Amino acid sequence: METNTAPIPTVSSIEAGLTLLASSLVLATRTDGASYYMLREDCPLHDDLQDVVHSAHNGELPNDWRFGMGYTLAHALLEYSQPSPTPWTLGDFLDVVGEVAELHTDHAHSRVLGWLADNVNRCHFDDVETYASDCSGDDLGQLAIRRQLEEVTLMAYAILSGLDALVAA
Repeated sequence: METNTAPIPTVSSIEAGLTLLASSLVLATRTDGASYYMLREDCPLHDDLQDVVHSAHNGELPNDWRFGMGYTLAHALLEYSQPSPTPWTLGDFLDVVGEVAELHTDHAHSRVLGWLADNVNRCHFDDVETYASDCSGDDLGQLAIRRQLEEVTLMAYAILSGLDALVAA
């Protein structure tokens, strides 16, 4: 009987985890021609990365917007960390989450209102004080932008938390 001596893949840092996630989320095309992001079936640590991606979905599975945003966030967070003479820590990444989320939140009212309409469960804030307390209730477009900002921020935190758990494992 032959023993498999292949090394078990590990994640040595958050940055390595983001690199793996960014390269494992790939663009695919449906039979109707629509493009979407998916996690490659043959990627290293597939089940672990799938758990990370699913945690960022906040109960919206399957969801093309979330897979695409996961791809965008992984690349954006990596971009912030490079070049750096030392690997970034979880704290370093957490420090830039707000800025990354702001940059990747849609600021066009028609698109962000369409994002809300795509799933009406997105219409409530988890943290009204942080995201909407200074926003006028008569500006629905601005409220929708703030709601998406909150969701993108929560996704970034979920991805970083999931990758941190893989590093610690």
